[in-house]
Amino acid sequence: MIVITGGAGLLARALLAALPDTPLRLQSLGDVSGLDPRVEVRVGDLRDEAFVGELLAGAAAVVHLAPIVPQTEDDVAAIDHATRGTYHLALAAQAAGVRKIVLGSSMELFARLPASWRVTEGWRPRPTPSTPDLCAWLAECAARELARETGVPTICLRLGRIVGGAGLTEELPGPRCLHVEDAVEGVCRALAYEGSGWSIFHLLPPGPRAAASLAARELGYRPRRELPVARGDTSPIAQDGGPWQQVLTAPEPLASRTIQRVTIFGAGGPIASTAAQELAPHYTLRLTDIQPLAEIVARGEPQSPYAPLPVLLGPPHSEAVVDVSDWAQVAAACEGADALVNCTVLRADPVKAFRVNVLGAYNVMRAAAAAGIRRVVHTGPFMVSPSGITSYAWDYEVREDAPPRPGGPHHFQLYFHTKYLGQEICRVFAEHYGMEVPALLFCGFVSADAPAGGDIFSFTLSFQDAGRAIHRALAVPALPAPYEVLHINANLPHGVFPNDKARRVLGWEPRDDLRAWWEEGEA
Repeated sequence: MIVITGGAGLLARALLAALPDTPLRLQSLGDVSGLDPRVEVRVGDLRDEAFVGELLAGAAAVVHLAPIVPQTEDDVAAIDHATRGTYHLALAAQAAGVRKIVLGSSMELFARLPASWRVTEGWRPRPTPSTPDLCAWLAECAARELARETGVPTICLRLGRIVGGAGLTEELPGPRCLHVEDAVEGVCRALAYEGSGWSIFHLLPPGPRAAASLAARELGYRPRRELPVARGDTSPIAQDGGPWQQVLTAPEPLASRTIQRVTIFGAGGPIASTAAQELAPHYTLRLTDIQPLAEIVARGEPQSPYAPLPVLLGPPHSEAVVDVSDWAQVAAACEGADALVNCTVLRADPVKAFRVNVLGAYNVMRAAAAAGIRRVVHTGPFMVSPSGITSYAWDYEVREDAPPRPGGPHHFQLYFHTKYLGQEICRVFAEHYGMEVPALLFCGFVSADAPAGGDIFSFTLSFQDAGRAIHRALAVPALPAPYEVLHINANLPHGVFPNDKARRVLGWEPRDDLRAWWEEGEA
């Protein structure tokens, strides 16, 4: 049994005809008609964990095309479907004993690169913040990291825009298009491929690049359908822009502005609470949270012993109740702001974690771009040491620029996975718009006012130093790159997670050395 998602797409329909002797199950968000009676149709949403479990029951392989099939919903819902749907699909595949996942992605992730560049599978994609790009790229990121975690072999096929049939008579395809028959050939080759782990193949139309690609050598992919190309093509990919660094620079970066007014999202949490007290003498703050700050203060239930609670600030500061997963509320909270600080987080709930950590990051970055806000301080967990076969848990001098590894113990996996996707959204927006986005990564916290006791993890700092780091992230005149990942932790002798980049880039120096937590006191 092969399960195919994205049943409304041209490629999914073509695959049904290409696999006449194979039991097939087709997933679609809406009703489909006119299919061969042998095809089992399941109408449902991949964000529904129970539905996905039933969808994959008895499946030997999955062809996951949903992330590249246009959705009828809004942009936020489409991204949610691509990310949360892929998460549920990968975990359900492991539970069901699925032997292989074939993921459909897009060659449009390289559309900003000149056509003269010999882009191969080893090149880093350069997605734009468009919804189709984000759906394809975030699904790739999710599937790759989950393949590490689950061990299910996953083959990523980057395809051009699929055309065929009536599409060829309505308009001449562009240079990144692929005939549906060649796309079907590539998927069938991938289903027969005996690989392990994570693999990427570019499915290209006939020509020298297709013949030299990994797909040709390892899959035996042989495209046959030549496509006519519109004459006088003037798309950006047809133009060679000179030095590659210049080509990849944002063409119209957002302008810097003096930072006077700052909106903080997630102001009810301990990091934002400390930051607000640190920032209040220097900026006019708009503090937002999903519930009124006065209610959080009245309950008097800190997140952990000695964790700070919000302080209610009077004028000129203001407050607002904002659900970060609601685009309209986020956009309204950004009006008049010069910079944003995103401290929102949700860990355990499989629906809300995606809504806050993924869609919330998207809404904040989208609102910043729309309002011309260049500086956005993003916060999240460090992701280079969760336990697992690919982690850096037992390495030393692990720096923030090491590729993240969000897999780990199951109760942490959802948290790390969703925050990882949120950070990738920030990177895409920052690079596309030439923004300044310092991503401050944290792990363990103690209060400088709390009594010391017991050992501490090698990535720990005081809440007070976290607030000072956010201050420096706003105050620093410029960043070396649009998106900078920074370890924010105390100066500790463990020798595991250096923080010298934060000192170099932000001019931040932790004041609390936490010596009482790692040095024996007098008996």
